[in-house]
Amino acid sequence: MAVSAQGLPWGTQWDLVAAAEDSVDWTGFLVTLGFQDGRAGGRAPVNRYFGMCAEGSQGGLALGPFGMTMMAGPPEAMAAETAYVRLLEQVQGFRLVDDRLVLLDSQGAELLHYVPSADPE
Repeated sequence: MAVSAQGLPWGTQWDLVAAAEDSVDWTGFLVTLGFQDGRAGGRAPVNRYFGMCAEGSQGGLALGPFGMTMMAGPPEAMAAETAYVRLLEQVQGFRLVDDRLVLLDSQGAELLHYVPSADPE
């Protein structure tokens, strides 16, 4: 897998395919992340979320704080949403690898994996 030297892919939307939280079956949820004009947001398992986004040097990334719509859902979806937002809050960097966007924590550990969205909004 080749690591891209590109910057943050502004104007794109991504679908979550894997996360560092093993207690959630992510295949049961459509979770998205998009980048537009200094902002990031998308769909969490139940609600939509939105916040600030700033690209740093050498793959650095600052996300949030995030706001969110306030709909309720089934307990398993709400637990998945809490886990997803908790992972997003840990993001400090990113890497583009082949067709994937990988979000990283401050130590470079992989938190979230996305592929280009099949359903861009």
